Amino acid sequence: MTFGEFVKQRLRRLGKSQKALAMKLGVSPAYVSQILTGKKNPPDLGRPRNRGQLRIWADFLDVTEDELLDLIRFQLHRIPPRPNAKFENMRRLLLTCLKVDDPVLADEIRAMQFHPAENQAIQAMTAVYLAVRDQPDRPRAHGITRFREMCVQARTDSQFVETELVEYFQKREFSWTWDSEANDVRFVPDSAELSKAVEKVEEMLDYSAGPTYGHTVPVVGHVSAGEGFEYTDGGFPAGEGFDQVEIPPGIDPALARCIYCVRVRGDSLQPFFGDGALLFIKPESWEEIKDGDLVIFKDRDDGKAFVKKVEFAGESLILRSLNERYRNLVLARDALILLEKVRSVVFSE
Repeated sequence: MTFGEFVKQRLRRLGKSQKALAMKLGVSPAYVSQILTGKKNPPDLGRPRNRGQLRIWADFLDVTEDELLDLIRFQLHRIPPRPNAKFENMRRLLLTCLKVDDPVLADEIRAMQFHPAENQAIQAMTAVYLAVRDQPDRPRAHGITRFREMCVQARTDSQFVETELVEYFQKREFSWTWDSEANDVRFVPDSAELSKAVEKVEEMLDYSAGPTYGHTVPVVGHVSAGEGFEYTDGGFPAGEGFDQVEIPPGIDPALARCIYCVRVRGDSLQPFFGDGALLFIKPESWEEIKDGDLVIFKDRDDGKAFVKKVEFAGESLILRSLNERYRNLVLARDALILLEKVRSVVFSE
């Protein structure tokens, strides 16, 4: 789309006239008409002396100055336009709230569809937002897994990011900084509410802190190949659950506060696992999973979790049943909301 075509489209959408635009710019209607029909090139609004004109064009057309500059630069200088932001509303908010005036970072962000700094900032903001709304009455042995799963689901929901998350933080004072070397965002709250939430998030996600509950982990469900099990989204209070079991040899005791366990029920996982076998699962272990690994998974359409062997096939996963009586599944990666690796197995006696 040329600059002239874009302007005509905006004028029609807004119900405004070329004559009114010419009056705002202080030029003749004939000059505006020539630009819009392509008989004249548009003015080079990227030049400093045309800064005031750029502002008038953008205000009258109700668009950002960057949108107009992209069109101008491509038409006049053949500079490719910058890609559309993955989250436009969130990008505007983040650029407004950068703690330091960093034009280089701002230009980097605008030049990419989804900058790593935006990704990290959205992760931090989602965790803070959910921490404000999550008010457990006591610590949970399985709470870290539940909270991380909630964060993953929320930040991959574009409607949530662009509306609910943006609206929440537009009403609150905060800033943020980006450490490119560490690939890390520092979220700086400017209110007691947000400060308390940040402290809560840091405490919840600090694996090295806190008790290990006597080196035991909660059994959160019973699993079978065909039926699956209800994967709890709330965990169990420390010391509760169906029961508590000792962590198996070879697993760092410090991980006891985040690992969870499911117990095999019946003979549906035979000939591999019999009734009563314990499967210990590591949360957030997607990146560690390889072909042939035993995994626990849950898709968006089913509230239950299952245990199968996984094989990767491009953007899809082949999930093979351990028992030939049950069918294999082929699912797209983005259809899964849970995929975690079974780290250890303790067989029943």
